[in-house]
Amino acid sequence: MLKHRVVFLVMLVLGGATAVARAQDAKKNETHPQVQSPAPVTAPGETPAPDKSPAADTPQKGEIIDRIVAVVEDEAIFESDVDQAVRQYFFQQGKTQVTPAERDEAFGEALESLINDKLVLAQAGRLDIDVPFADVESQVTKAIDDNTKQLGGEEAFNKQLEAEGLTMDDLKKLYRTQIRNRMLVERVLQKDMAKDRKDPTPEQLRQFYDDNKARFPLRPEVAHLKTIFIGFDTSTGSTGEARKKIDALRTRIVNGEKFEDVAKAESDDPSAAVGGDLGFVKPEDLREPNFQKAAATLELGQLSEPVLTVYGYHLIEVTDKRPDTGEVRLRHILVRAEPTDKDVQEVFGTANKIHADLMAGASFDSLAARYNTDPAADKKGDLGWLKVSELPDFFRDVLSNLKPGEISQVTRESTGFRIVQLVERDPERPYEYAEIKDELKQYYAQQSFGSSYDQYVKDLRKKFSVEMRN
Repeated sequence: MLKHRVVFLVMLVLGGATAVARAQDAKKNETHPQVQSPAPVTAPGETPAPDKSPAADTPQKGEIIDRIVAVVEDEAIFESDVDQAVRQYFFQQGKTQVTPAERDEAFGEALESLINDKLVLAQAGRLDIDVPFADVESQVTKAIDDNTKQLGGEEAFNKQLEAEGLTMDDLKKLYRTQIRNRMLVERVLQKDMAKDRKDPTPEQLRQFYDDNKARFPLRPEVAHLKTIFIGFDTSTGSTGEARKKIDALRTRIVNGEKFEDVAKAESDDPSAAVGGDLGFVKPEDLREPNFQKAAATLELGQLSEPVLTVYGYHLIEVTDKRPDTGEVRLRHILVRAEPTDKDVQEVFGTANKIHADLMAGASFDSLAARYNTDPAADKKGDLGWLKVSELPDFFRDVLSNLKPGEISQVTRESTGFRIVQLVERDPERPYEYAEIKDELKQYYAQQSFGSSYDQYVKDLRKKFSVEMRN
């Protein structure tokens, strides 16, 4: 049951196109006849949104619009609340067809989960635990930003809001309530249960591994690779026209044109559809060194000089920052450096010369240090151990014909030519104890938490009233 409790709790705020729809479901359930529901969380000085329901939606006399299935203290849980959690659960599982038995089981577990959360929230009130509004608002902003990005930008997000009959203020109020409740539950559990949590001894951890080895996922097939990648941007002519165009675009923005308008009209990146917006990222997670440096050093609102990567030239702007997480919100314009036939032949010739030198016994490390431009590799071209299943198809095809120590032929990619050396390969197999020792502590804590949590909510049921309804 714990795994479902965690899933339902996490799904209070989900990303994607259905998030707004779920918020609309919650909005419809804000008011029920004869029962006082908790008021939504509002910003300081903010007033609740007026009821905009059309007269045609007004319940007729004697019509049942919802059923109370449980009451915790004076807080009602409605059948629609449980149905919504069940829909969210099956959506998360990717299941579109469920049997009546599966639905009934999920309904029972969802109801139990909602009762438990209400109990913990009641305990929060008794312990006088609260969440600062600023903390809630930060998470609300993040949830809306994530949903906007997943829907394809502000225009698509606003259309979805309109289709669901919600304003941005409506959505924020709903999210504030959901997120505040989630954070309250987390804080109560930390306060009440952390004091009883103990780290396992080495003997307990080893025994836990032996007892559960068959339940752990297999360690996937991995390969230790080295590479020499020569991008087309290293040719003498491929970047000339791209540089002229990116300079002209930068001048247009500096002279007053809106960044997003120029991006939509001129950028060669798919993000052009949303004005070049890339959402929030951590600069250290960006793969291209030059792009990473610009993201990390630009001031808020500052427009970068043209930045060259293997994809071409970029103009980058930081539109927001989250100092608490180190994330920055970026938008960019890309002008691809399209190689001419002459550029391709020039780079191909360089790659073939490198390959010939390798076949003649030259050091892979030395040539990689001189020629490789793949930022994912270190100075000697070492990519480290990679999961084979996560490599591109063409890359897996190259590896399928290599034995440890062998070097591939020159392979063309969209942005250049690549040579790969297979250093070592390790097939799929169970994890050894030493490989997952740190993760085992988390698994052990989760299992221990499950047992402790079940007892914890049983104790809460003795402190607070829980009434089940048919």
